[in-house]
Amino acid sequence: MNSDSTDKEDDDSVEDVYEDTVTIQSDPFGSFGSFRGYTEEKQQLHKTVVEPSGYNRYVTTSVLLLGEHPDCQTTTLAKGISGELGNEYSFFHVDSVKSEIMGEENNIETTLDAARSREPSFILLTCLDEHGFGETEYELLRRQIESIQQSHDRVTVVCTAQDQDIDLTAHDSIFEVVIEVPEPGEEFRRGTLNTELERAETAGIIEPTQLDEEALSELNIGDLTLQELRTVIKRTVQRRRRVSGGETPTITSTHIQDSISIVEAEKLEESTGMTLFDEDDTDQFEPEIPSVTFDDIGGLTSEKRRLREAVTKPVEYSDTFREAGYSVGQGILLHGPPGNGKTMLAKAVANDLSYQFLSVKGPELDQPLVGVSEDQLRELFQTAREHAPSVIFFDEFDSLAPSRKTDTPVWKDDLVNTLLSELDGLEPLADVIVMAATNRVDKLDDAVLRSGRFDTFIKIPSPSLEEQVEIFTVHTDDLPTGENVTTEWFRSLRLSDLSGADIMAVCRKALEFAVRDFDTGSAQQLVVTRANIEAALDRLRSELRQQQQSSRGFR
Repeated sequence: MNSDSTDKEDDDSVEDVYEDTVTIQSDPFGSFGSFRGYTEEKQQLHKTVVEPSGYNRYVTTSVLLLGEHPDCQTTTLAKGISGELGNEYSFFHVDSVKSEIMGEENNIETTLDAARSREPSFILLTCLDEHGFGETEYELLRRQIESIQQSHDRVTVVCTAQDQDIDLTAHDSIFEVVIEVPEPGEEFRRGTLNTELERAETAGIIEPTQLDEEALSELNIGDLTLQELRTVIKRTVQRRRRVSGGETPTITSTHIQDSISIVEAEKLEESTGMTLFDEDDTDQFEPEIPSVTFDDIGGLTSEKRRLREAVTKPVEYSDTFREAGYSVGQGILLHGPPGNGKTMLAKAVANDLSYQFLSVKGPELDQPLVGVSEDQLRELFQTAREHAPSVIFFDEFDSLAPSRKTDTPVWKDDLVNTLLSELDGLEPLADVIVMAATNRVDKLDDAVLRSGRFDTFIKIPSPSLEEQVEIFTVHTDDLPTGENVTTEWFRSLRLSDLSGADIMAVCRKALEFAVRDFDTGSAQQLVVTRANIEAALDRLRSELRQQQQSSRGFR
């Protein structure tokens, strides 16, 4: 607990009994000038809280800062308010509704009583999300705030919360000002770098370092989270101290950008530029417009043109097609060997149309419990209708709609029947495009392939050498590659057995090798070399051989 002496302190001060969960001080917790970004929210708070603080007995009494995402800076903004108030204020922070020392005694009641005796006061409550904060605590907070308002005490209570739980919704009338705080924007995230540098400087482990506006703007922080940006500075400090020979190191923006590249390469989630042909899952019940475009996909020129003819043009001229009696949401089946971009093409279609995208793999609906798979399938189509215009994409379609002429389980037959019913549309599929992908078109049920259900069949072949080179170029555009890593050199490698997904994996593995070499000091610069790419190729082929041997062993 932090406590600064002040003339307003009483002998029975609250910090003496709640020293584990309550902070009381005469200095503010922060200020708006201590962090970048959140300009609109700062303006709102200045108008609704800071300005009224000078209105004597007409101050704003209760404020709620609500941010649903863990990165939302509700507490930072709340602490910033304290620095905008007058120096006559006392400042209180309660981070738990109950004290470990006092057991069942309630921190809020005791702290607010103390704050009222030391007015003008600012109280920050960051305990509304705490498990023990329920109906009783909300009612207690309401009574305290109403009492403050009736007595016209100069006391401002600022609360932060993340979960919009039932209790908070029921008691939102407690607060005079409610502000929804969004995730931090790029300006705040860039400012986080300077905040972390300042901490390292204060600790005496680096020379004074602050990046000016120009240096901050030149850093390519991508979509790194706040925690990842903190890791960037930590990795930078560690590297600089390792090579400084015992001296307190200096840090430049170049050092920080190198660490950004390392952290980005280590992220488990790959950025859009590194997920081409990555046939990943999209939550089937969380539709979104994909970020992948046709330009992001190397090769497949004729296939992309065919998709535009079959999907985007009919949508563009939808009135003409409907007047002629044709459906705009016709079925599109993409078929061919795995790893060559079927999923990415489907996403690019949705992006091109600005349609919501819903994706599910056939095996995900393999639920032998009676009726479960059928219910999930109906829910998927209903979600697509509710979020129309939309694209439904079925990957591994042969698992979802296998031929009923074979010895399939009864529940599989029921699932196929449900699919046919949805495609035929007792409830129309207005503005819903159905797409599917399979490696085994010969295994699909004949009824599914009937005209009116799936009308367009597009084969997605393995890439030619020219397409492999184009895919390689797309993947390496954003990589720090050596000067001799060229498309001509890549063309000279043995590539005949590589799919689009294989090339993506090689590029990512090569970047991992480059990061390893740079981070361990065996390379002076973070660049992907020919040796990195050749090593990645060898690793990929070794892993593929092991997979083939394992699969043969299980036969």
